[in-house]
Amino acid sequence: MQYAQVVVNTPIVIRKPHEEESLPAESLRERAFTYSIPEHLASQIALGQLVWVPFGSRRIQGIIIAFSETSPVEQTKDIDEIADVRPLLSATQLELARWIARTYLCPFYDALSLMLPPGIEQPTEILLSLASDISRENLTPKQLALVDLLTHERSVKLNKLPRDLRPAVDALAQRGILIKKTMVAPLRARPKQVNTVRLISEEPLATLSPRSQDKARRIVELLKAENKPLWVSRVYAAIENCSLADLRKLEAAGVVALEEKQVWRDSLAGRVFDVVEPPKLTSEQAAAWEKISSRLKVSSSNLEPQPLNREPATFLLHGVTGSGKTEIYMRALAEIIAQGKQGIVLVPEISLTPQTIRRFGARFKRIAVIHSRLSIGERYDTWRRCRAGLVDVVIGARSALFAPLDKLGLIVIDEEHDASYKQAEAPHYHARDVALELARRVDAVVILGSATPDVETYDRATRREFTLLELPKRVMGHRAVIENQISEFRVQRSELAIREVSAEYADARYLEMPPVEIVDLRAELKAGNRSMFSRVLQREMARVLAAREQVILFLNRRGTATFVVCRDCGYVFQCKRCHNPMTYHGTGDQLVCHHCNRRDRVPIKCPQCGSARIRYFGIGTEKVEAEIRAMFPKARTLRWDWDVTRGKESHEALLEKFVQRQADVLIGTQMIAKGLDLPFVTLVGVVSADTALNLPDFRAGERTFQLLTQVAGRAGRSILGGKVIVQTYNPDHYAIVAAARHDYHAFYEREIVFRREQNYPPYSRLIRLLFTHPNEKQAQIESARMHRVLAARIAQRGLPALDLIGPAPAFFQRVRGEYRYQILVRGTDPHALIQEIALPLGWRIEVDPVSVL
Repeated sequence: MQYAQVVVNTPIVIRKPHEEESLPAESLRERAFTYSIPEHLASQIALGQLVWVPFGSRRIQGIIIAFSETSPVEQTKDIDEIADVRPLLSATQLELARWIARTYLCPFYDALSLMLPPGIEQPTEILLSLASDISRENLTPKQLALVDLLTHERSVKLNKLPRDLRPAVDALAQRGILIKKTMVAPLRARPKQVNTVRLISEEPLATLSPRSQDKARRIVELLKAENKPLWVSRVYAAIENCSLADLRKLEAAGVVALEEKQVWRDSLAGRVFDVVEPPKLTSEQAAAWEKISSRLKVSSSNLEPQPLNREPATFLLHGVTGSGKTEIYMRALAEIIAQGKQGIVLVPEISLTPQTIRRFGARFKRIAVIHSRLSIGERYDTWRRCRAGLVDVVIGARSALFAPLDKLGLIVIDEEHDASYKQAEAPHYHARDVALELARRVDAVVILGSATPDVETYDRATRREFTLLELPKRVMGHRAVIENQISEFRVQRSELAIREVSAEYADARYLEMPPVEIVDLRAELKAGNRSMFSRVLQREMARVLAAREQVILFLNRRGTATFVVCRDCGYVFQCKRCHNPMTYHGTGDQLVCHHCNRRDRVPIKCPQCGSARIRYFGIGTEKVEAEIRAMFPKARTLRWDWDVTRGKESHEALLEKFVQRQADVLIGTQMIAKGLDLPFVTLVGVVSADTALNLPDFRAGERTFQLLTQVAGRAGRSILGGKVIVQTYNPDHYAIVAAARHDYHAFYEREIVFRREQNYPPYSRLIRLLFTHPNEKQAQIESARMHRVLAARIAQRGLPALDLIGPAPAFFQRVRGEYRYQILVRGTDPHALIQEIALPLGWRIEVDPVSVL
């Protein structure tokens, strides 16, 4: 008898605090169940397959992770059936998932599910209903309440049942009063089939009635002209009043054949990319490329399998904005494709994907894109194309890392510092660290690129764990674009000035970084300027708009006002579920909670004192847009934030509109700070640089520096030059001063001293334990209890290198009606404390958090 170890798709929950010692946490997270393999499946079963197995009274899905000749338990159940004959996961993916589960302290199946094709899982639910003939005798009050509920509702899903009634379910089922039925959710994704029509012969046309022959001949002429099978929808569109009945008549006569054909759903289908020749490298680019190229060639010539403990070849490409990092990425991809290998390119935002696709599509033919805005069907087919070996380059957000590429040779992580590479939902993996582990297992090369590297990444480079490559100069770009459209500027600029500009850059390879002017908003207030725009920013906007160039205004706030307050009693309008101030949105005239998306009507009177003196404080993107329109009525504005980019193609459409110069001013949040290459943007204004600076997070300074440096990099990317104006109430803060000087090294030297003094990463690691509960008192009690448990373990195990921060309410104390209390475990190896604890319901573990808010 053969046995299979199966990890099942069901949570294993510790509900009560005293149960936490019942089974080691690591066993719970990685627990697999043993099933016997029936004879009729023995020849088809394989590692990594998705299978259906019996589990208690249910039938659920699981993944086969191992085989054995013996079973650790006396009695086993048979595997029911194989969901997909071809294994969905490779041995490498199974091991990577195990590493993710152990590193991020998450259930094994959660890690495995990251790599499964979208829409393939079919979760099961238990449906409860009453038997036809029941007795209400000898029932407890809870059992009677459940019977009454089912009498009224007829059937209820178990997971929708009120918590206090759930203990009554099993007792009623045993007595035959209640029926439990397992419902399997339908597949959300499957191959797409389309009906096609193919011409067989014209001869049978003569046998058709005269009435049918005219339409039939038109159908035949269309098929002859196209000389290939056509989708029936194409025929319907081309032939007036044509229907399926007409085609079936022709099929019966032997004129055509109706067939089903499987087609790929490809988000890039129909896209045409202009082929671009690789530019000549600058001396700095050439030096960086030489080191990367040498390593790629070594990898190609080494045919022996490498040991799993070998560190991957990792390069940190630290280059200022516009220094040509993307060209290095593309050359590396071309090299590994020439070796018959494949590559993955990660970008942090969906908003960057359209521009990235255009660049890479101009150089490579077999590319695919993966991100959350694609339909389930598109993502499913992209996964299938990758598994079939039909893709050379995968581009996308962090989930693209798990594309099933058998010959992976290169992973590129652009803007590697970006916090969006950390998954907010469980499992809380970081794409950068997972990429390094994946590369180690398949002997791939990793390139981390950024103008503002993560402090921990740069520290590893200084310790030579990564190879540091510097690109300190901005490369001239878009010269042809500017010169082709230079005539448009002759109205505003003399022809002599234009010739001088062209001559100045005739032989230059580089551009200067744009000058950054820091404006002290305190001085603006003293001078009587109460506008959201400083005097210098107003002057510069007027100049740039008069020259028919473009402006980017950056503000890290959506909406019109950041909060609404009663002027008489000071009451701030808060979300009833989150207790956070609601933001006023002029569009729709409503208050919106940016944590849970709750929407309320704009108040007419204060609910606390009844006053009608309601005032809107703060500024958001909508308010900035309204102010620009009032100040510059002829200026065409675009707003780029989460509220206007929810549609599937909204990012690309908005960017294309700005690139085609159908707008003069782009107002946006963090989306506009990353990677955009816009040659006619000559002014960037940071409306407020202080949004994140004073948050209670040790990374606040780093995030501010990165954001300001990145958004400043959108200006001056062509021979037109550019300028950046940063408005702040903290003009002397080291993060703002370093960003204004484009000086990463000065920022790093100051920041690393702070991290060392406070024992924060990279000098320690953090694990965040977050408890949520609808009752604040219960949240306080449970977080205090957990702190006592952890402190006692530290003392018992002799772990002096660990310390606890908290328990304390999180900065965002209440979200979606749940109170949030947290404990931070800090030290060189916090896993030694946490990995052995099975946390009760309500706790969440986040390893290496990028935010502690």
